[in-house]
Amino acid sequence: MTAAKQWSSEAIEAALAVQGIDLAAGRAARLAQGLNALNVADPLRDALELESDPTGYALALERCKAK
Repeated sequence: MTAAKQWSSEAIEAALAVQGIDLAAGRAARLAQGLNALNVADPLRDALELESDPTGYALALERCKAK
């Protein structure tokens, strides 16, 4: 099982600043808290490993096409 990514307020501020989005004071900390609350273990996702190999999804779609 892979560890879920933990967001920090600094990482959120940096990611949004690159896109030209400024946040109000304290907003990044609240966003980080909310994002981290969403990080729960997902055994199905970990078993399929589609996120770790993006080409896996494309290959699966190709194999499922009607011939």
